[in-house]
Amino acid sequence: TQDQKKKDGDQKKLDEQKKKIQDDKNKKEQDKKRQDELKKKTQDQKKKDGVQKKLDDQKKKNQDDKKKKELDKKKQEELKKKDQDKKKKDGDQKKLDDQKKKNQDDKKKKELDKKKQEELKKKDQDKKKKDGDQKKLDDQKKKLDDKNKNGDQKKLDEQKKKIQDDKNKKEQDKKRQDELKKKTQDQKKKDGVQKKLDDQKKKNQDDKKKKEL
Repeated sequence: TQDQKKKDGDQKKLDEQKKKIQDDKNKKEQDKKRQDELKKKTQDQKKKDGVQKKLDDQKKKNQDDKKKKELDKKKQEELKKKDQDKKKKDGDQKKLDDQKKKNQDDKKKKELDKKKQEELKKKDQDKKKKDGDQKKLDDQKKKLDDKNKNGDQKKLDEQKKKIQDDKNKKEQDKKRQDELKKKTQDQKKKDGVQKKLDDQKKKNQDDKKKKEL
């Protein structure tokens, strides 16, 4: 009986020992399982977070690309408008310049026409005066011829010489007037050519500055 009790007591201890070992084993397995689940959950969360981050990054990149395209488009439109405004401004300026040049040319033409008219008028007046002077000379000559017929040859010669001298003097005076007139015209022509050269030079400089601007 005592042996049986001892045997039963030992068996109970063994069973308890076995149970404790089994419980420890089960606990370790449960702990490992929880660790594995936690690890997997953490990995899944990281993976999910990584995927979400990629999605967020892609979304942000798409938004940034869209904004950039819109900005580029806006810049292109602004540049296009600026270029069109400049072309229009240049076109308007050219019209103004052309009109200004035309007005100047018309003014010069009117001045030249007026000058030609005045020259023709003066030429006609000079001719009339010359014709009138010639008639006076002819009348005087006839008068002297009549005197010559009366025998006053000396006076006639002196009178003829005086007439010739007067005529020569008038021709010399006219020649000097013509030379002075020609010299004045040549100077005016030279001044006009120089002014055109100066105007062209200024226009070239203005064009150059305009291009640089």
